[in-house]
Amino acid sequence: MKVPESELQQRVNNLQETLQREGFDGALLVQRADTLYYSGTAQNIHIYIPQVGQPLVMAYRDVARAEEETDWRVIPLLGLSKIPGYLKEASLPLPKVLGLEFDVLPVSQYERYRKAFQEIRFVDVSPFIRLQRATKSTWEIARLEETALVYPQVLAYAQEILRPGITEVEFDSHLEQKARAAGHEGYSRVRGFNSEFHFGAIFSGSRATVPGCFDGPIVGKGASIAFPQGPSKAIIQEGESIILDFVTVVNGYQTDQTRLMAYGNMSPELLAAHEIILEVEERLRKAMIPGRIAGEIYAEIMTWVKENTPYEQNFMGFGQARVAFIGHGIGLELDELPTISRGAKEVLVSGMVVAIEPKFVFPGLGAVGIEDTVVVEGDEGARYLTLSPREPIIVR
Repeated sequence: MKVPESELQQRVNNLQETLQREGFDGALLVQRADTLYYSGTAQNIHIYIPQVGQPLVMAYRDVARAEEETDWRVIPLLGLSKIPGYLKEASLPLPKVLGLEFDVLPVSQYERYRKAFQEIRFVDVSPFIRLQRATKSTWEIARLEETALVYPQVLAYAQEILRPGITEVEFDSHLEQKARAAGHEGYSRVRGFNSEFHFGAIFSGSRATVPGCFDGPIVGKGASIAFPQGPSKAIIQEGESIILDFVTVVNGYQTDQTRLMAYGNMSPELLAAHEIILEVEERLRKAMIPGRIAGEIYAEIMTWVKENTPYEQNFMGFGQARVAFIGHGIGLELDELPTISRGAKEVLVSGMVVAIEPKFVFPGLGAVGIEDTVVVEGDEGARYLTLSPREPIIVR
């Protein structure tokens, strides 16, 4: 699906307003999610966005595909050292202050820019881009609503194929196949350095409580020490709680959702904890109204869990493995702004999209949790974009 020209123009206009306000002459972007956002193509490109005027797309490959997919001018990129010359040929003045994506740009590439652009001051444009992308347009929200249609099909299929003797990784692979057939594009873009993420994860029983390197409340044992997160090769046992935490992607836009399942029966303790986690999610959703500060919402929810449940030490992990967030922005990337986290300063505005994921972890027993992707809209709280039933699913 091609991004409408009006959508691209508005995105560029918004960034140019920031460049003018901050005193940047232009921005040179190379990170895939950012270049896709402003150009509409995921080809291997640089995009230069001047403070005033039309962007210039410079494509390593493929030039022809980039020309088909973007409404901006496209030229071949034959080397980073040639970029200043390309700008001159396009009648764009050479910037004196140039914005780069400091949070993701390799040092070696930064040094090549320094050689190419003499006597130019480089500044970090990443925070402004991330904050702009945090607020979704009507067009983007429609794409997220389309993506949200995949998970319910996966969840229904999970109930059909869950059986005694199936391993976590086998169960996961069948569900990923179903997701791909339903439109999932098979990848998940993550911005954070050294972050790696699979389609999602099956966590069952005590294996869901195994801590690890991934910055999440539930990590899982994984299939090997080389990828120590997500489903393992262990057999799912009758009565174990099963966490189905999946990210699905359609047209580049991601939604994140978690539901709870079991084969046979489930521990009454876990079922009781899940009832509380549903209330936590609803409180979190209702608190997400325009004008509120993300970190204050986090503190409010943490206080409520401490004062009204016996599970303070089990919330969002256990012990030193607890995480300091209960929600993360999502869209073209899995780890966007805002985060509902300790000390977060972002002010919520209408159109921000967040995956909220309250979870309880009980070492040696299992975990319960829920996750939904929501959009901030008005005084009644955020609106659910993911709409699967929220109650535990018991398969018999």
